[in-house]
Amino acid sequence: MKPIRMCISCRGKFEQNLLTRLQCKDKKLLKFDGNGRSFYICNTCLKDTNKISKALKRACKNNKKYEIDLKEILVNVR
Repeated sequence: MKPIRMCISCRGKFEQNLLTRLQCKDKKLLKFDGNGRSFYICNTCLKDTNKISKALKRACKNNKKYEIDLKEILVNVR
């Protein structure tokens, strides 16, 4: 049985390998490095920056705009 995780934006449940794992560290959005708390975002939500903005503010517990950090992560992942 494959691990199932939930997207923080749409609350959909997906297999872990279909999601992008991120974390907030020092008020910066980063790809998960293996330490600390993390969260998952599905590929559908990654394409809609307006939808994901509110979820990132909630997950990172501050009002910083994370769209720039997210775009940098996505460019490096693909």
